[in-house]
Amino acid sequence: MMRLLVKIVDCFFLLRVPLLVPVWTVLMVGWITGSETCAIGGGVFNCGIAAGRERMLWLSLVFFSCIVSSIYVMNQIADIESDRINHKLFILPRRLISVRMAWVCAATCAVAGLAGAAVFLDTVMVAVFTGSLLLGVLYNQPPVALKNRAWGGVIANFIGHGVVTFLVGWYAADFAAGLHWHSVQRGLLGSLTAGFANAAVFLTTTIPDADGDASTGKRTFCVAYGEKKTAIAAAVSCALALLFSFTLQYNSWVMIIPSALSLVLFTAFIISTRQEFAFKTFRWPVFILSVFVVVFIPLYGMIILVTLLISRVYYKLRFNYDYPTLKSR
Repeated sequence: MMRLLVKIVDCFFLLRVPLLVPVWTVLMVGWITGSETCAIGGGVFNCGIAAGRERMLWLSLVFFSCIVSSIYVMNQIADIESDRINHKLFILPRRLISVRMAWVCAATCAVAGLAGAAVFLDTVMVAVFTGSLLLGVLYNQPPVALKNRAWGGVIANFIGHGVVTFLVGWYAADFAAGLHWHSVQRGLLGSLTAGFANAAVFLTTTIPDADGDASTGKRTFCVAYGEKKTAIAAAVSCALALLFSFTLQYNSWVMIIPSALSLVLFTAFIISTRQEFAFKTFRWPVFILSVFVVVFIPLYGMIILVTLLISRVYYKLRFNYDYPTLKSR
């Protein structure tokens, strides 16, 4: 019985629960900047006049998380060897769960996300979720495997974790109004700030993994261009995120201030491209942005704390590993 329970818990954390937090944060930025009625503070949840809008946000977040979790599992299946070399994501490299079971988890999450969108959301969300899932397949699976290509990985993260995730929250903010060309233009323009922000973070994550990626034949951005050029590209991307944050329709400062603060980190990283500083550069911007989101949605702060706490306990008890953390390692 205990072994079965441990397997279930391992399967749950195979979904990379801590990494859902950045996804939730970007999604909620889309909601906050797409909602005219969203205000600071207030009750437990204060964004949106009608309860239906709140319901759409949480349903969108839950079912989109299923899609993202499916993609995360596919990524781990594809990266077993490089993760073993880089000493990360222990569940599959240590064979705590079989690859076959991992595929079952990925398929289950994908079906749950698409079915939930079809039943509780609408055809627009089903289409967006399907597109996200297909992009995840192209990102992880051969022959395309965008994650192994210098620009392919950057573009995929720009679109998937940035633009699409933002638009899910943005559409949920005005779900009842449907799609109109003018509003779609505003949404797409605003989503570029999330795209460039995620590209900046992704570029920096390729630096600590460069040695392991190169040894397994991957040609990520850092492998292809080196640490210094990667740091410069990340800073430029962050600067573009700051520039486009001024185009957000409502509450634009929720993105402007974190982008400006993050640009300081990315600029400093150009001067000192030490790998330990890379961890600060891609972790702290997510933390800063999440804090600003919590200012608008206090309940989200509780969700983050619970998610990170249970994750921290799991990784400590299971692997004697301090994760998640903001430490430089």
